[in-house]
Order: sequence, then structure tokens, then C-alpha cells
Amino acid sequence: MHSAIYISVPFCRSKCTYCNFASGVFSAGQMGRYVERVAEDIQWLRAHAGDLGVAMPETVDSIYMGGGTPSLLPPDELKKLFFTVRQEFKILPKGEITVECAPGTLSDQIVHTLVTRGVNRVSLGGQSFVDQEAASVARLHTREKTLSDIARLRKAGISNINVDLIAGLPHQTRES
Repeated sequence: MHSAIYISVPFCRSKCTYCNFASGVFSAGQMGRYVERVAEDIQWLRAHAGDLGVAMPETVDSIYMGGGTPSLLPPDELKKLFFTVRQEFKILPKGEITVECAPGTLSDQIVHTLVTRGVNRVSLGGQSFVDQEAASVARLHTREKTLSDIARLRKAGISNINVDLIAGLPHQTRES
């Protein structure tokens, strides 16, 4: 039986025009309060699952942090989320640990945090490798930045990388 954890991190640099997820642009102060609350909720649920008639797995084989843009969290907040999850769950040695990242948000400190916390897959929300198409839906990166981030992740040891692409963007052509 497979067990997985999904943690939503609803913070963004800008709200993309196509996005209908519960996410938005918030202050850094709200990020810390949000992470603290998620950590408290995880711990509370572990302690009270039985009272609620909920079965909480002891072991998980997949963790996915999505959003929003988890890579916008300060490194210490990202570490706190991973610490809490690892306190409350055993992660299988070959478990997949994924974090969604937006191109242009991968500082050296964030890449280091991902690697040292066992992240073995990054999902980059590029949406397009054509700069005009990405900009038309409020993406703040360029093709070059996306390619540079992929190279930096690989160099750091994270080789399982996917890039989300969207068909039907403004200015998109069959050729692009």
C-alpha cells in the first residue's frame, strides 16, 4: 500500500493568469506563520487521529510540496516543514520527495536546502520555453533562466526534474 503526503505552500511572486489554485502574493511574515501552523496541524493530527477515526500511516513513500511556489519559502521555513514531516512519518529509503519550484526562485541556499533535506525530484513550473508566451501569463522567468536552473539542480545532484508546459498560451503557435 502506498502512502503519500501533499503539503500546499500557497505563496507566489505573482499570480499567474491561468492559475485557479489557492495561492497568491503574501508577505514574508505570513510565510512563517503559515509554516508554523502546518507543522502544528501535522503534529496535532498524529496525536488525535485515533480520536477522529482516521488512520495515519507510519510510513510514506512520497512527499510532494506544491503550491504556489514552495521555493519562495526562506530556507529555515522549508527546513522546518521537512523536520516536522520526518518527525511524524518514516519515509521509505527509495521514497520520492518532490518540491515544486518556479524558475528564478532557486537561490543557492534553496538548492542546498533541497539537497540536504533529501529532495530527489523538482517540478519546475516553466509553462513555456518561449519568453513572450511565458510573460503573457505573468511568468517572471526566461528560457535562459529555466535552462540555467535545470543545470544548477543537476550539478547539485537532483537529476529527476520535470518542467510543466502549457499548450494554448497567448501568442503560442504550432511551431513554438
